[in-house]
Amino acid sequence: MAETFETRLARLRQAAALQEGDRVPFAPKLGNLMASAYGLSVYDTMKDVRTVIPCAARFLDEFQPDMVWPVSVFPLDPCEYLGAGYIRMPGPTHGLPLDASFQMMDGTYMEDDEFDEFLLDPTHFLLTKVMPRKYKALGGLAGFYGREIYDMAVLFGLAGLTQPETRASLEALLRAGELSAKYLDGMRQMNEFIVGRGFPIRGSAVLAPFDAYADSLRGLVQALMDVKLYPDEVLAVTERIEQMNTDRAIAAAKRRGDPFLFMPLHAGGDEFMSRDDYAVFYWPGLKRTIEKIIAAGITPYVFCEGKYSTRLDFLQDVPKGKVIYMFEKVDIVEAKQKLEGIACVCGNLPTALLISGTAEQVVTETKRMLDACAPGGGFIMDCSIQLDEANMKNFAAWYETTITYGKY
Repeated sequence: MAETFETRLARLRQAAALQEGDRVPFAPKLGNLMASAYGLSVYDTMKDVRTVIPCAARFLDEFQPDMVWPVSVFPLDPCEYLGAGYIRMPGPTHGLPLDASFQMMDGTYMEDDEFDEFLLDPTHFLLTKVMPRKYKALGGLAGFYGREIYDMAVLFGLAGLTQPETRASLEALLRAGELSAKYLDGMRQMNEFIVGRGFPIRGSAVLAPFDAYADSLRGLVQALMDVKLYPDEVLAVTERIEQMNTDRAIAAAKRRGDPFLFMPLHAGGDEFMSRDDYAVFYWPGLKRTIEKIIAAGITPYVFCEGKYSTRLDFLQDVPKGKVIYMFEKVDIVEAKQKLEGIACVCGNLPTALLISGTAEQVVTETKRMLDACAPGGGFIMDCSIQLDEANMKNFAAWYETTITYGKY
């Protein structure tokens, strides 16, 4: 008998609450696998995400995950229309194969002398500085000034919108908005299809404050240098970002009824900053964000990217039975032991094994993880990084082993 949405969600909630259910939940980070497994290219997915729906139907008929991760792609049309400079995409614009993954490009969009300007008025700064630097079609916004208070000055300032470059940028914004709305409607249709089939969806996402700072303003390389060069400014800007983004993300998740809020941690790994710097610049903002999400009645679903072995003691400092941690490179047995009775952990079966290993290797590793981590609850089966592709025989072996061998 087919399981229901409520049955799968309850299984996930039991694991998050550190309880044993009927079996270990199976919730792999699917990435673009639902599309690529059935011959759909990344380009097609980025052009119109609705093309994934027939592939999703086949995937869900064949496999029964306890949570579905919708395809992980950027909307191609608005990015191309605006001339986005921070991303390379498959297709003719960048000359990449249609099935190549998109790639985010590291870049600096807030200069060394602009911290105070950002803090004075983040919205104005994003509109007139960051967006023109990121999108070729929005260069005309750089000449607009929107901080006037006195009524007559406000009205006279609007005259600047009639300048040819500014007008062209405003028209580009409207057109890009229409293209984004089309993409979002496609996402809505796909998500409704998945939920209608009885599968919970991973849900909305929010970044840790330092990651938003590094990803979108300063670039990862520069942001990591900033903690030494501009420590006070980093703390001030990341605190402002937290104020701007977290409450809005939580409100959106509550409006949609999302039980989980996904948090990918990009810059917090062992490879990028010392423990001392992590304690000052990264963990406090992340911890506050986690606590706000929990207070809103939502479970933080936190992906600790990269090596996180020296961070596990920080991760212990959260309300018990309220957080799910995914790991990429951590020894999952050590993580389960250190977070026992505190937080649910997701097993990080190597994605490379699902791509290029053998089914026998997959089964052996899956059983090892289940033997070590499943007892007592608080464990979800997952892969190390998102699955854009896989040997589907290996994936089937992983799935079957988890749902049979992973029973309590």
